[in-house]
Amino acid sequence: MNPHIVLGVSGGIAAYKSVEVLRGIVQRGGQAQVALTRGAREFISPLTFAVLSGREVHTEVWGSGQTAAVDHVALADWSDLLLIAPATAHTMAKLANGLADDFLSTYFLAHRKRTLLAPAMESAMWEHPAVVANRDALARRGVRFVGPARGPLASGQEGIGRMAEPLDILEEAWRLLAESEDLAGLKVLVTAAATREPLDPIRFVSNRSSGRMGYALAEAARDRGAAVTLLSGPTHLTPPTRVRSLSFQTSADLQALLLQEFPDCDVLVMAAAVADFIPLAEPERMHREQGDRTVALTAGPDLLASLAPLRRSQTVVAFAAETEDLEARGRRKMEKKSADLIVVNDVGRSGIGFDAEDNEVLILGRDGSKEVVSRRPKRAVADKIWDAVRAVRGAAIPRT
Repeated sequence: MNPHIVLGVSGGIAAYKSVEVLRGIVQRGGQAQVALTRGAREFISPLTFAVLSGREVHTEVWGSGQTAAVDHVALADWSDLLLIAPATAHTMAKLANGLADDFLSTYFLAHRKRTLLAPAMESAMWEHPAVVANRDALARRGVRFVGPARGPLASGQEGIGRMAEPLDILEEAWRLLAESEDLAGLKVLVTAAATREPLDPIRFVSNRSSGRMGYALAEAARDRGAAVTLLSGPTHLTPPTRVRSLSFQTSADLQALLLQEFPDCDVLVMAAAVADFIPLAEPERMHREQGDRTVALTAGPDLLASLAPLRRSQTVVAFAAETEDLEARGRRKMEKKSADLIVVNDVGRSGIGFDAEDNEVLILGRDGSKEVVSRRPKRAVADKIWDAVRAVRGAAIPRT
């Protein structure tokens, strides 16, 4: 592997460790283009990075004034990974909010491949709500983190906030580079959001699903090289770029799309919250003056079961929203639906699951495997799910 890496260095005392990160990139056969923030230049000279990388170090969007400015869009085409070490609270805030006042922050907006941050700051800063919000926003967009670690800090205190060691950063960078195209050649079909079943021409029965988990799965698969089709119910979310998106309203609409799209896919992830019960809809609007009404509910179709005649070698991932006996109920559903994996989450807990930005799930496999994914942003959960899919398919994943 001979990757092209843009190494960003921001202004913290840990900047001296970035020299070892750069040395490791070169020793492993990589090529590096270094970008320093103004703060980083207060701690270490650009000349050090220029000598080790064999390239001019970039700081400002318009260049030094003595050499031609670098096209950050062209650099994005060249790069396989953006690695920022250290990533300070200030730099993370700029990236999270789309600010672009130097070369590194401007380049970040043009970068379309993997991004890895190695944060470094005092414990109180790392735990501040503003920093937590910024790192969560970045994680939801697919940015990965290595560290911070616990240990001595610049203040002399002990705590979390120390930049990860260069070797750990390099190992995570190479792992991400290997992963970045690990779904290449796959056609992935993801369902997301809730179905809406009409009660009458203006009312419907639905659930609290926001679609965030399904959208995160679609984005993560796209970023790992898959060709993705997203089937989405009603949601306020913006359709992901570079993903083919189709919409549905009812479970019948979704079933029709699945029958159309499933035969040509390699992996189906059923993250949509499909109605278990469907009301017998009134043809005309119900009026209050008509008095109390009783609504008849019929069991909805088992959409995965309806796909059984079309199944060949597809990997199928089911979802289960439960409030108790998560593993037992999940395994029963997995067997019933003939799924290869099932992702179970506890919707009775606040802050995770339906209409939340975080999730905590249990990934169960037909081989008896079990992985507990602790609470984290849904984009990070999505990558864990794709890791499990990758493990199930193994060598069956085609390469382009």
